[in-house]
Amino acid sequence: MNVLQRPREKEFCATMRDYIIDTDVTITFAVKYGGKTILDEEYVPDANNQVRVRKLGKFCELALWGVWCAGETSWQTDAAGTFTFLINGVQDGQSFVMFSRMQTKKDADAPGWLSEVNRKVTRDGCKEYVSMVMGRGAQVTVTGYASDGSNTDALLLRIDSGDTVAPMTLEVSPERIKGLFPNLDLVRYVVNCNNNRYEFLIDKTRYLDTWCFRYKNVYDMPETLSAVGGISINGKNEDDTAFMFGVDRKFAVKVADEYTANSGIIMLQSDYKLWHNLMNAQEADILVDGEWLPILITKQKYERELRRSVLKAVEFTFRMADPEQNNLIQV
Repeated sequence: MNVLQRPREKEFCATMRDYIIDTDVTITFAVKYGGKTILDEEYVPDANNQVRVRKLGKFCELALWGVWCAGETSWQTDAAGTFTFLINGVQDGQSFVMFSRMQTKKDADAPGWLSEVNRKVTRDGCKEYVSMVMGRGAQVTVTGYASDGSNTDALLLRIDSGDTVAPMTLEVSPERIKGLFPNLDLVRYVVNCNNNRYEFLIDKTRYLDTWCFRYKNVYDMPETLSAVGGISINGKNEDDTAFMFGVDRKFAVKVADEYTANSGIIMLQSDYKLWHNLMNAQEADILVDGEWLPILITKQKYERELRRSVLKAVEFTFRMADPEQNNLIQV
């Protein structure tokens, strides 16, 4: 028996290598995670005397998930972990696997920010998050830039203890960053970690309404977008009707309002990747009066001109995941 290919020491789920084993006899293949055996199967070699364990990353993905950021920082210990692979009961290798719902061009050895972009537009009142694999010794700083071109640095986070190596999510909303630079007319700021930069450009335009949405991106990390084109409502309900005391009455009324949101002006080409991630997110919320309410995106109008100089607005329709929360949005 000879192992021709195995997963690397660090992998993303969607780009994880298959196991290819050269053997002429039936073998057992097992996967352990968190001290438990999550897969234990027998494999029979094919006509080429090979066993190929395909889509192993998709299987590992089932054991991983991200969480919303609670407070200013949140460890994402369940979004990545070490998987152990055994052949015929003997350990063959280990791999630190990070969640990814779709294929990525990122290098698993140095993934940088767990986002499809590293530059975006933000607005006052909106939440912002960044996520990266961190451990002891990691340091996150932020550089604030004023309208006159001057800049100042500040420490955002330093990890001095602990042995945990996992993704971490940090809140980097404009309000929090402005608190670090009270005497600076902030127009943009850059979050720095391990020689990786994430730039936020502050849109100071005054809009009638700004709606903030959060979602879990392809790495299951929290990310946000703001829509400034307004929200409209298409009110409707589902109910049962019965004849009682000479009149028709409604029973078991279920509000089924649909909301249509328009992104408004799109300033960066990279924003389209963020909107595409939101349209295809499994979990999404809307921020209403400081509270995140879960939504379900039902329709989308996502168009992008091949001419890169033309930026079109994005529109999508959603409904409340909890119908009883329909009365909480004031439009």
